[in-house]
Amino acid sequence: MKNTSQQYLNSEAHGYLMEAKACKLLLKDLERIRAKLKRHIEKEAADREAEFEAAMQYHSESDIQEAYGWEFISEQQYERYLELFRQGRKALDEHSPSVTELALSILNRIFQDIDRDCRQCEFEALSPEEQLAELKRAEESKQAWRQYIASLKEMVGSMTGKTNDHTASKNAATIHKEDAK
Repeated sequence: MKNTSQQYLNSEAHGYLMEAKACKLLLKDLERIRAKLKRHIEKEAADREAEFEAAMQYHSESDIQEAYGWEFISEQQYERYLELFRQGRKALDEHSPSVTELALSILNRIFQDIDRDCRQCEFEALSPEEQLAELKRAEESKQAWRQYIASLKEMVGSMTGKTNDHTASKNAATIHKEDAK
């Protein structure tokens, strides 16, 4: 986006730019919230790991029952320790998402929506010529990316001995053209 004084001559473009700035302000605040939720999720994971380690200190289910019988652990801990003891590491790896993890997932979707709106507002603020130039640049970038991915696939295919039939036929056509010269 150009930062010239002409961008403010068009009141409609000015409105788009103001909306884009508002979106960026929101994204900045949402990023802080996202970082906070990620830290909370890491803490939850550490707590689950500590609980797992505590449950694994018992050698058998009868040891857990005995600890509960002597009231060293609560009924809730007893049930959780039994579950962890029976399922092992699988109980940690396949836990249902916490409220914090769900909140982060929702926030990520909102963040993506606002970011897309911000980019759209910046695009709408461009002149028609600038929009065409930006669309052309985006298409060229997309084509370059596709070529790069295709070359990576071809390189991986040649290392493993597998080739894509389409790629092989393109390569054969290129070789044939070079031989004809």
